Amino acid sequence: MSAYDVHIGKLISGKRPLEGGGGYLLCTPDKDIVEIDSRSSVNGIFVSSKDVEDALYEFCQSALDDYIASGNNKDVYTFSIYTDTYHGSYLIYINNLECLNQSVEEAYGHDNMTREQLHLQFKYAEGDYPFMYESMPDRLQKWLSMYSCITLEEPGYLTIEQNYIFEKTLVDSQLFLIAIDVIHRLRHDFERLIRTDHFIAYVSAADGVGGDFLTTSQLLRKCVSEEELYKAMPDVKEKDEAFQAAIFAVKQKPLHEQVLHWISVIEKGEFGKGSPYSFWKTDYEAYEQLIELGDRAIPYIQEQWSGELKQETKLILEMVLRKGG
Repeated sequence: MSAYDVHIGKLISGKRPLEGGGGYLLCTPDKDIVEIDSRSSVNGIFVSSKDVEDALYEFCQSALDDYIASGNNKDVYTFSIYTDTYHGSYLIYINNLECLNQSVEEAYGHDNMTREQLHLQFKYAEGDYPFMYESMPDRLQKWLSMYSCITLEEPGYLTIEQNYIFEKTLVDSQLFLIAIDVIHRLRHDFERLIRTDHFIAYVSAADGVGGDFLTTSQLLRKCVSEEELYKAMPDVKEKDEAFQAAIFAVKQKPLHEQVLHWISVIEKGEFGKGSPYSFWKTDYEAYEQLIELGDRAIPYIQEQWSGELKQETKLILEMVLRKGG
């Protein structure tokens, strides 16, 4: 995941544009997926990122309708759009304090965890929520099934009666950016919910496209203010403060040692000492620290790049050198 973490991290943080701008992907009834330069050169139904956003917004509104109609509109503390940019799918999750406490009580006594530990475990564990919504509007379901054929490179699964033309940027994980925009667009719709003081609405990443680490390190922060985040998830604040302390300690070292530290962190992976993952972040943070060292660090980075490193580490260093050079 390492080089992917940096690539997706740059996109979500606004440090790189979407790839494929100005290009289009044509899906045909003959089960072909072809890249084209102009949408006007082919007849077909055009699907833009705005179309996907509008359909997702409609999906969220219908999930809110269904949730409120279920009679559970009380002490709602979370709403999330679970996003799988690889397989092309969205799920909506909602939960309230009563159901959270019920989950805790059902699990209590079956292992050695305290109620408080179980509460922390279940609070944002979307898969354990009783309120999950997966019935997307028909057009969104259809578009995402085609999107899946594109990303999985399986045109044989296309079942369409006419041409569809997609903006190519969609397959550069744009589903995350669309979902973030929808969360902000829903701000007034959330007023229909009877919410707790620490209610939080955000985008979460499916396993395989960043999972909890991408969610905590970046997606959450694009959806809510730091104050709201820390109020809802005080344990994230603790991790942030610990990471800032770790960065400060590294900055006291000579430049070449700082370079070695961050490259070592990337090289040793998720379970290595000082890994950003131990602070609920991704290798994008190590990449950012290398970038911050500036041009003076380039010779040291080049020297390390020439040595024995994993391919993933070298890919990240190449991104740093391209940025610095």
